[in-house]
Amino acid sequence: MQIEVIKKPKSIVVVKGSLSVEEFNARIQHVTRRFVEEAELPGFRKGKAPEKMVIEKIGEGALLEEAANDALRATYPTILKERAIDAIGRPQIRITKLARGNPLEFEAETATLPEISLSDYKNIAKTINAKPKEKVVVSDEELEKSLDWLRKSRSKKADPPPPEEGAPQDSEKELEHPPADEQLPELTDEFAQSIGAYKTVEELKNAIRENMKFDKEQKANDKRRMELLEAISEASSMEIPDILVESEKDKIAAELKNGIERMGMQWDTYLTHIKKKEEELRTEWQEDAQKRVRNALALKEIAKRESIEPSDDELNAWAYQYMAQMDEAEKKGLDIERVKDYAYGVIQNQKVLEYLESIK
Repeated sequence: MQIEVIKKPKSIVVVKGSLSVEEFNARIQHVTRRFVEEAELPGFRKGKAPEKMVIEKIGEGALLEEAANDALRATYPTILKERAIDAIGRPQIRITKLARGNPLEFEAETATLPEISLSDYKNIAKTINAKPKEKVVVSDEELEKSLDWLRKSRSKKADPPPPEEGAPQDSEKELEHPPADEQLPELTDEFAQSIGAYKTVEELKNAIRENMKFDKEQKANDKRRMELLEAISEASSMEIPDILVESEKDKIAAELKNGIERMGMQWDTYLTHIKKKEEELRTEWQEDAQKRVRNALALKEIAKRESIEPSDDELNAWAYQYMAQMDEAEKKGLDIERVKDYAYGVIQNQKVLEYLESIK
């Protein structure tokens, strides 16, 4: 087989191939035998009809097309492997020559994982890690707001005043009463004890303050990590194929739809409310999707260069912890290997970020 590989912009590769007459004839014979074995023609038992009649029935064109497809199914993966082409998505294949007694010629265009010229990620990490970390403080005002919310969640409604003697009792008069006032429970030791294992108000306040501080620290850490990762990816060079950006938009759409549905709203209702079509949203997500793809590719390349990968124990622990949150019905149709594949990416990214943070 003769093969020519042409690289195009945005990590697109075109594979031009030519299968020799002998190789293509072998494929034609293979497909013909299969059609004959499966044929059920009047007057003949299944698989016993003459080859000529079967070909006349299915048509010469359909036979050659199936032979070409059969040849490509067998040879295309081999071409990718031998030429070290990291193809993603389905290729667009065009048959350029298809006739008996001739070579089979074709062109296959596919997106590939881009070649990445990483920035000096170690030096970037060292510079950003040297910056002082954001000081996390929980103000008294924030604490009071949290306590107020907690008290409101335990509040009781005050009963409306009784109607005056002789006053009409119809629904319109009932609506004249103002809404019931909230009676917030007093912030006492008894109230603190009703919330949980707290003996005093001071213990409750300290627990809330610590929880708020922990959440703030997590957000500050995530923000710092994102600053580090984006600095590395933006300083790196890569040509991102459109298929990866569109795939990332699909993920963004799925995340948003899940959030909308959890709020009890239908997706179409949400679009009507914001007066936008989904395609408009996808256009707005373009920059964010590109950034997410660049970050993911940078993480993947650093993991490759630094030989960072999860252990089997880490994969198993993550997968079984993930499955422990499901009920038995959800577990039945679950493919544990697919869960582990997903876990691989999650854990690997985490380990790369931890590695970058460790560079001083």
